[in-house]
Amino acid sequence: MFKSLFSKLLVGYLIIFVLTVAAFSAAMSFIYQGFVFNEKEKALALGGQEVSRQIIAFKQGDISREELETSMDSVGYVMDSRIYALELDKDSLLQQQQQLMEDDLTASSNLIPDLGKIIEGNTVFRKREYSQDLDSYVVFYGMPWTIEGEIQGAILQYSPVEKIRSGILNMYYQIWMLAAAVTAFSVVVIYLYSAKTSKSLRAMERAAAQLASGEPVDDIQAFDSRDELGRLVTAFNIMKQRLEQIETMRRDFIAGISHELRTPLTSILGFVQGIQDGLVPKNEIPGALNIIQDETRRMISLTGEILDLVKLESGSSELYLERFRVFEALAFIIGSLNVNEKKPGLTVEMICPEDLTIWADTDRFRQIMLNLLSNAIKYTEAPGQIMVEVEGYDHGVRISVMDTGCGIEAAELPFVFERFYRTDKSRHSSTGGAGLGLNLAKAMVEQHGGTIGIESEAGVGTKIWFTLPDLGDHA
Repeated sequence: MFKSLFSKLLVGYLIIFVLTVAAFSAAMSFIYQGFVFNEKEKALALGGQEVSRQIIAFKQGDISREELETSMDSVGYVMDSRIYALELDKDSLLQQQQQLMEDDLTASSNLIPDLGKIIEGNTVFRKREYSQDLDSYVVFYGMPWTIEGEIQGAILQYSPVEKIRSGILNMYYQIWMLAAAVTAFSVVVIYLYSAKTSKSLRAMERAAAQLASGEPVDDIQAFDSRDELGRLVTAFNIMKQRLEQIETMRRDFIAGISHELRTPLTSILGFVQGIQDGLVPKNEIPGALNIIQDETRRMISLTGEILDLVKLESGSSELYLERFRVFEALAFIIGSLNVNEKKPGLTVEMICPEDLTIWADTDRFRQIMLNLLSNAIKYTEAPGQIMVEVEGYDHGVRISVMDTGCGIEAAELPFVFERFYRTDKSRHSSTGGAGLGLNLAKAMVEQHGGTIGIESEAGVGTKIWFTLPDLGDHA
């Protein structure tokens, strides 16, 4: 029944609200009942004080008995009560018990104990007790009357509960009707709120199913982006966009790999068939074999990069650490690139302390630098400059590769280290590879426990830096 989140939210909110309203209404009813009886007690106390004054006036001869009885009847009418005035003390209380029984005043089993309390100077108030004389439940109020500070007797008042409870029940009805109206209104509000709250979750559920099936999905709109659900929707949208970017890069990668492999394979196949069919002159066969060799090496390099990434991700790639001079390693790497032959007018300079050493994997270091320098050479036209700057710091080195090439747009900088990502979408073999070089360099730097970053401005140049901790400190 409550399988959907919407129904759970709706029923949960309704139960909480109904219980809250019920508890509040019950509390209000209880408070009102207490207020009514408190007011009744105060009214009966005032009536008792008036009767006490009339009794004193009668005792002093200021009024007659008939006037006293008339006054008591008037007070009783106003108070809606029956009033009895008794003249007694502690000694005569037991002697007058029989007379009280004959006057039907002992219908309540509490009367004699109550009279004892009143004679001692206390007031007694009972919200509900049965009176045989009135044949109904009554409110009882008893108080002493005194002359010159001496207790002379008791004034007893009996007021029917029915009229009091009728007013209380009427107020109960109004309270509970108001509670029902508020509840009905709240049901609509809670329904709408629950629907809006669960709307984003249902949208995410549908979007997740669409993503799983490979369908395009629009961004989800959050009901309130400032709460936890809104932040969840925002995170889902970011995840969706990231998955779309990854899917786009995957497709670009497949297309790039297909191109990178198809081009040399087509070239190799063409030369091999030409040689087999005798279409290539004998004097051109050595040149054709050189082309076949170059294309084969390019494919081997590409597949090697892919295998290196797989090993790094699986954790099966181990580091073979040794201490070496950074200056000598960089000089050898830069010299092996033959920059002057490939791009005359392009210079590569290096600033590095000659005595700086690092404990790291030499082959991995060489791969990192070759990837960064190859990128710099690829995107820097002559005349131009590439600068390699090395700085030592506590327990490691920081190496920067700066070029005066075409630079990278700011919007693309967050993605340059992602696998398959290429800032150059032309896939021309002279400028673009498969988009694995920087991702591979990042993985190797992080395998050493270092960090890598990039700074670039379109049309000005690019700076890629990375740090390598001296792993000899942790050996």
